[in-house]
Amino acid sequence: MAEAMEQAVETVEPKTKTPPPDPDGDISGAPKTAPEAEATPATPSDTPSDTPSDTVPETDDTLNDALGFSETSKPAAPLDADQHPPSLLSGRYLISPAQPIAEFDSPTAPAYAVEDRREPGRKLFALVCNPGLPASTQTMEKLRHRNVNGLIPIIDFGPIFWSPLGQKCLVIILQKPLGGRFIDSFGKTPVRVNEYEITRHVMEPIIAALSKLADSNIAHRAIRVDNLYYMDDDHRELVLGECVTTPPGHDQPIVYEPLERAMASPSGRGLGRPDDDLYALGILTVFLLIGRNPTAKLSDEKMLASKSEAGSYQFICGQERIPLPLIEVLRGVLADVPSERWTLAHLERWLDGQKPTPPQRKALVKASAPFKFAGRDYSSPRTISFAFSKNITEAAKSFKSGKLEQWLRKHMDNAELADTLVSLATLAKVHEGKPEGENDIVVAKVCMRLDPLAPIHFKGLSFMPDGFAPMMAIEYLRKGNFQVSAEILNFDLVNYWINAQSEQNPEYASIDKTFQTLRTFAKLNDMGYGMERCLYEFNKTLPCQGEFLNQEYLSNIEQLLPTLDKISDKVDKHNRPMDRHIAAYVATHFKYDIQPHLKALCSPSEEVSLIGLLSLYALIQWRMKHENLFGLSSWVGGLLQPAIGTYHSRTTQISIEQDIPAHVRQGSLPDLFDLIDNSERRHNDQIAFKQAQLEFSLAENEIQSVVGEGIDQEKVALESGERATAMLSIILSMIGVTIVIFVMVM
Repeated sequence: MAEAMEQAVETVEPKTKTPPPDPDGDISGAPKTAPEAEATPATPSDTPSDTPSDTVPETDDTLNDALGFSETSKPAAPLDADQHPPSLLSGRYLISPAQPIAEFDSPTAPAYAVEDRREPGRKLFALVCNPGLPASTQTMEKLRHRNVNGLIPIIDFGPIFWSPLGQKCLVIILQKPLGGRFIDSFGKTPVRVNEYEITRHVMEPIIAALSKLADSNIAHRAIRVDNLYYMDDDHRELVLGECVTTPPGHDQPIVYEPLERAMASPSGRGLGRPDDDLYALGILTVFLLIGRNPTAKLSDEKMLASKSEAGSYQFICGQERIPLPLIEVLRGVLADVPSERWTLAHLERWLDGQKPTPPQRKALVKASAPFKFAGRDYSSPRTISFAFSKNITEAAKSFKSGKLEQWLRKHMDNAELADTLVSLATLAKVHEGKPEGENDIVVAKVCMRLDPLAPIHFKGLSFMPDGFAPMMAIEYLRKGNFQVSAEILNFDLVNYWINAQSEQNPEYASIDKTFQTLRTFAKLNDMGYGMERCLYEFNKTLPCQGEFLNQEYLSNIEQLLPTLDKISDKVDKHNRPMDRHIAAYVATHFKYDIQPHLKALCSPSEEVSLIGLLSLYALIQWRMKHENLFGLSSWVGGLLQPAIGTYHSRTTQISIEQDIPAHVRQGSLPDLFDLIDNSERRHNDQIAFKQAQLEFSLAENEIQSVVGEGIDQEKVALESGERATAMLSIILSMIGVTIVIFVMVM
């Protein structure tokens, strides 16, 4: 393979041209969210500044940038091994923070050395995931311990304490590719592979891997030049790198993403489908065939606009010399309409030498005259939609003026779309001054009608419906609130996107049902619901973000109570070990009915809420069969004074207070709950209380009978006082007279 690849490398300069440097473009190819559009050029052939020039990257660094590499982590200063000792995963794998391996870094996950204590000398490395990005742990679980030809093996994964960050992080253990990165095997030689070798040694193993992934309903979403490796020293076994450290498509430079997903924010590109991977494979193939990235010097906005105007194949390959046998397959996988794109079945038949029947393609309708917006010319609804999404205020003015509707009728001959926009304009006037009539909502709906395949654009966020979950999670992790995500659910934008599609997909019904459920959760403000519930229902593998747990990477409901127990000595025990996130996480992941507990937990009465908290945790400990939760029992036990006060008998209250320490020492929340809310004790207390009430009532009646009923008590008291005063006066007078007489006699 190594000799064959050496023969396949062509070092001659190509006769075709590449775009000149663009001072506004990002040459790194690193993933980023497109800022507001600065320009919308015509097709590459119509724009002199975008036409190719005779340039070939000369240095290795330039080559890496030109090939569309993602920006990997830069080597940092070595860490002190004494201050940052190795962390242990699964009691087996030692990951050393002091031993980075930069050559295996992923864009957002740096690589480190790993020692397998059971098999010393085993060639492994670890990727430490960014705690601010939700990793694809469901995909990790599917691929762990599974050897997929053409894919780097995942050995294990899990959370560990990572001393450089001072918190727990998710790490992934992978088998080390002995041959290193594919790109590094060329050294400083321009990376260019001929048509014969690229089919056999690049496309075949990748297609085989994608086929296996598709069987497990997994899309790779990270196919790019810098994510190819050789598993062997002889450079014969080419594999795809990891695809799990971030949400799907997050790390991809937009050139590798199909047009509709490239328009989305990195976090909102969605799970994707196998044909999205085939699109990336097509881009990869072109880059390797011509030995460069012809779009490297273009800004994201110009690249997206040019793709929209000319189509991906024409934009990428139109000025290049593509080998005749590969033209058809590249046209197929680079189709911009998903339904027209080649599938894995088409590619597999093509590899077998058969001529697959390509999907039917619709002719691209072009406007007879451009639409002017914000000083620029646009020639298709798709490019107008993208421009509108970047300039909401001007877009609203342009839409409401009726100019867009007139342009669609006159220059696009699309009366149906024009009528739809008229209806939207009418509704905007009806809802003027209301939230439904705000420019953000109106323009978002206009954009969906102009380009139904594009992502939903709303308040600076762009996402595909299947990308809402990771986008919501990342927005919360970064900003600490759900404001925009809640508005997206409240205004039901996903349902509007589904209704805007010209071709309905069976998956849309499932997506719509899921979002309706989320809307229901979002409208409830009780513990266990709200946007927190939406977060965990839609991101099942996201660690709990509770106040006490966000540094612990709690990703399993079975570890909730043990984790709270472990941290009980580090927190202020005057605070309850419960918040909206913990309640929502439990409601999402605990499979038993907890509605009565949540109802009690949400009570405005402090004592009832505390009993609800204790009853919920007692149920979890009992169901999970946890033992000896001494710390958590002490924590909760110290908060129960208001609950003890629900008993009427002071004797019972004192008895419970005296018994709490003994129950805390047992570490059993069910026993503690039985002490606090014992049904027999509660029943006896109620009976005794009613008996005391009865006795009090009888005594009161007896007093009333003695005093008398129907008598003016104030008058009686006044008369009694007057009589007593008169009597006292008489007695004093008599005493005085007696004394006078006695004196006179003497």
